[in-house]
Amino acid sequence: MTGKTMTRPLTDAERALAERYHNLIYRVMHDLHLGTEADTDLYGEAALGLMLAAQRYMTDESLQKYRFTTIAYSRIRNALLRQRHKERKAPVALSLDAWREDGGTLYDVLPDGRCADPADVIIRQERAALQKAHAVRSCRVYRFPVCAAPGREAA
Repeated sequence: MTGKTMTRPLTDAERALAERYHNLIYRVMHDLHLGTEADTDLYGEAALGLMLAAQRYMTDESLQKYRFTTIAYSRIRNALLRQRHKERKAPVALSLDAWREDGGTLYDVLPDGRCADPADVIIRQERAALQKAHAVRSCRVYRFPVCAAPGREAA
């Protein structure tokens, strides 16, 4: 968990409070559409958020005017969202043998030594397919960025 972490063990009162509201973890996970079978990293972050909420609630008298569930729900939710954001930002490993929707693999889009840009490989493949399909000797294939495509306004 980024930011604040537990710097001391829970007292008996804090532990009892966290145990009493343990089911709040599942409620927050359900509300965030994570399901109850979410991975252990998310559950661990949620549990840590609950323990931090218990510590803060018991030590900060200005929070005593609120219900504990209000404080704990917010802490658990923020911990889960932070962890999910961190997981989504993590790099994704792709296999070059993975099949694409068009039936090819990622190897098909790698430069083949005659050109430096993978888009050129795709254009050559599309050109060959068009020539074969329409029985023409030559044709040109143009690629337009989405913002510069004819008939579309720049984003």
